[in-house]
Amino acid sequence: MKRNFIASIERESGIQIEQIARELQDKGCTIRRILKLAGVISGCSSGKEKSLQELKIPGIRHIEEDRQLRALGEKD
Repeated sequence: MKRNFIASIERESGIQIEQIARELQDKGCTIRRILKLAGVISGCSSGKEKSLQELKIPGIRHIEEDRQLRALGEKD
């Protein structure tokens, strides 16, 4: 199952955020947004992973599912 994700980057690793994004793409991910100043990559997994932790490559400090928030009573 494909999952939207947000990955935060280790700033002290020395690895460039663009390089990390390319490696995620090589793993089949779709990259939606790269926020260089915040050190954040958002995207969608390939769906082949059992969990998002399989995408935690060197340079990624934390990766979690990006959940859509809605107001109470709001419908899809």
